[in-house]
Amino acid sequence: MIIELRAKMNNKKDFNVLKECIDFIQEYKRELIEGDTPYTEGDKEVSFNITEERIFQITGCDDNRKLGFVDGGTASILRAADFNISLNRIAGVLFEVNKPMNLKKTPEIIEFYSATILEPLSKGKIAYITRLFPREPQFKEFLPDEEIIIPLDEVKMLMGIRFMPNIETFGAVAMRFTEWSYASKFIENELDKGDIFIRDGSLQTGFKDEILLVRGLYSIAKEKDVYLTGLSKSCRLITKNGDSLISMIDLIASNKYPEQKWYYHPIYKITKADNLADVYFVKLHQYARSPFRFDIYLEQSEGLDKQEKEVIIANIAQNSSDLSFPGYPYGLIKVDQLSRVGVREIEPQKIQLLSEFDSDIYKKFILPRIRSVDAHDILNSIRKN
Repeated sequence: MIIELRAKMNNKKDFNVLKECIDFIQEYKRELIEGDTPYTEGDKEVSFNITEERIFQITGCDDNRKLGFVDGGTASILRAADFNISLNRIAGVLFEVNKPMNLKKTPEIIEFYSATILEPLSKGKIAYITRLFPREPQFKEFLPDEEIIIPLDEVKMLMGIRFMPNIETFGAVAMRFTEWSYASKFIENELDKGDIFIRDGSLQTGFKDEILLVRGLYSIAKEKDVYLTGLSKSCRLITKNGDSLISMIDLIASNKYPEQKWYYHPIYKITKADNLADVYFVKLHQYARSPFRFDIYLEQSEGLDKQEKEVIIANIAQNSSDLSFPGYPYGLIKVDQLSRVGVREIEPQKIQLLSEFDSDIYKKFILPRIRSVDAHDILNSIRKN
């Protein structure tokens, strides 16, 4: 049957349909409109016209600062429709230029389990409740203090959906919350005035309880005068004409600085109380395959002169010359490798978790729940064989 389907996909009719699909994309996405501006949603976002004058070359820098990088990884170990257990890992590294430095008080890696259940609230509402369990006692101080309670209504409003999200999604939510709390300790323990903290991803927040953690991080960064930033591997910001914003900037910048590093600013500011970011675009290496979105905490960015902006960006550019991914900071490559939870790690963890259940409770209540969602796993195992 599979061979027959593949044969059908290779016929002339399918090639014609694919060509029609490509023609549709090419018809509407073959040029970028001059004089465009970033698309905004409401008065809490401020944008600026796209002009060549806002593109600046990144030059060398002798004012070296320490760079702290943080990222997290997660994978679901055991799941049903109404509960999930995930393994989570957060990693942090410290660099000066391209030289790694030893951390003084912060573990390079922390690991914890997150367990999420669905529980009813008052007035017929329901919530996702997640508790965190450190794998080592010394990791506890780097985790959020309270369990994470997120009403279903809040999830739907944030994600713009009508249906319930998969409960394993909340392993990633627990990881994200812990990234913020770990970052606060990292800045407090490892960085000094003028140093630069870079998280993987933007400075955007989502859930209400997450905002409290981020406000704590803002407070510590301001107190220690450490720059709080985020670099995003992907950027989905668009223009008012429906084009990719970063692609338009890249096209203009490539004409002005075809073989140089550059940054673009100002372009887009987010002034929501829970999401204060000044957005830059940066091409951190002359051979970078693409520029990236780069956020600086809004209050800090607005107080910077041009020289200090360029010191921050130039320090990160100096860390972005690894041949495996030129233009992307090696510190973020390193924390991604350290925090990633591999597929091969999960099966032994699953076996260990299952052995901890009371046998009667497992057979009567847990196993039926697991079997209600694991048919896809069985099909995958058949396919491998």
